[in-house]
Amino acid sequence: MSQQLAQTKDWDPSNGWHVVADIGGTNARFALATQTEASLQCVQVFRCADFVRFEDALAAYLQGVRGQHAPQVLSVCLAVAAAVHKDVITLTNHPWQFSRRALQAEQGVPVHVLNDFTAQALCLPLLGDADVLWLRRAAGRPGTAACTIAGPGTGFGGATLTPAGEVIESEPGHCSFAPVTEHELRLLQALWRRYPRIGVEQLLSGPGLANLYWANAVVRGTPRELEAAAIVAAAQQGDALALQTLRDFSGILGSVCGDIALSMGSLGGFYLSGGVLEKMGALFDQTLFMIRFVDKGAFQGWCSEVPVARVTLAWPGLHGCARHARLQWHSHTASGTLS
Repeated sequence: MSQQLAQTKDWDPSNGWHVVADIGGTNARFALATQTEASLQCVQVFRCADFVRFEDALAAYLQGVRGQHAPQVLSVCLAVAAAVHKDVITLTNHPWQFSRRALQAEQGVPVHVLNDFTAQALCLPLLGDADVLWLRRAAGRPGTAACTIAGPGTGFGGATLTPAGEVIESEPGHCSFAPVTEHELRLLQALWRRYPRIGVEQLLSGPGLANLYWANAVVRGTPRELEAAAIVAAAQQGDALALQTLRDFSGILGSVCGDIALSMGSLGGFYLSGGVLEKMGALFDQTLFMIRFVDKGAFQGWCSEVPVARVTLAWPGLHGCARHARLQWHSHTASGTLS
């Protein structure tokens, strides 16, 4: 059901904790954060499929950590793969649904709900060189220009951090896919047999990788299916169709991320995140990604100025939630209001 990933036995939680969570379409990650410490404690990962409701997963986590600690809970901060502008949160790629107000009443503490990539964007100021792998370390304008983080997991998400520290939320995974080669056009035509509209997420995600494999097989006249993990395994064994699929994934990802950088003015840096890239490992074609990232006609030079990195820090969404929770707690206690 869960995986215990980090715990500090001598941690002193006497000043209370923030419960933080990063909830995707496949996994729900939980951790504890104090108001003063940057590190996360008691990180656990639950499979979403093991629980009927999100509230059940939260209760299971709290029951486990309260068996070891009994501090005051200061707040709950959740990063969710969903739109968060309404009270009722419905996950995009999983059946879970919950009300923020009802959850706050049940827990008796402030509950903050962020989009999952909003949380990751809030983590960007915390990143050091040890937390990223640079694909291109251009001059950039960190602190004076926008920074964007985006990437593929169960879905595809992204968000941008302004120089003023505000986050611009977006849903790039649901923008329309635009082929830039004849081969990609043939892939699109194949995928139209399955979907009336092809969005970025239907190509750049775990399920999207499976879609790309199927479309490549259709183009070759030998339709067949494989799940994402099996595609990566087949590519590692030298399977030509799987290798072509991962190459397509790398190239399309580069084009999409370059488009996002242009749209958001991301001269401060573009950061790649997402579990799919971790699973691809060395099969992610960074060279092709960068070629396609800058292939923007008259703005090729502009795109060449954007620093590009992969985030290697574990749990960026949890760290972003923890930062948000600390900032909110400080703001609320300074003003004398907690809600």
